[in-house]
Parts: sequence; C-alpha cells; structure tokens
Amino acid sequence: MTIDARASQNAESKQRVAEAAARMVEDGMIVGLGSGSTAELFVRALGARVADGLRVRAVATSSRTETIARSMGIEVVELDCPLDLVVDGADAVERGT
Repeated sequence: MTIDARASQNAESKQRVAEAAARMVEDGMIVGLGSGSTAELFVRALGARVADGLRVRAVATSSRTETIARSMGIEVVELDCPLDLVVDGADAVERGT
C-alpha cells in the first residue's frame, strides 16, 4: 500500500469514527470536545446533528475547538458540572493498563 493510499484510508477511518461518536450523543447531553484531527471531525459531525435539531451543550478543550464548535452552531459553556461524554483523539496508547 502506498503512503497516499494509507493516508486516504486513515482519513476515511477517522471520519467513520467521528460520525459514529456523534451518533452516540443524545439530546440534552453536555459533551466534552477534544482537540486534534479526529476530534475536529467529530465536532463537525456533531454540528450537522445540531443543525438537524439536536440540543447539546459542549465544553471545549482548546480555543480552536471552541471556534469550530461555535461556527457549527454548538453552544459552548464553561465546565461547571459533570460531562455526559468526552470525545478526544488518542495521542498514545499504553498497553497493559
């Protein structure tokens, strides 16, 4: 497999993961929004659901994520209560824990 083919396959996988995570969000949830490429795809997928009428509030972990979320119509709030769901990228995985 070429590097370009692997990158394309990786991008498609990230998109599928982001969309699946967005489908897990239920009306009225408070969601933590991470940073990174997969988290950004999740924010955009969640924004599409918000445009279709889903009501959520979100806490962003970075100003970039907050900007994207607000541009997608997602209400961004301060962290003042427990989160129902957090979606973030995996920078590293530690085996055996």
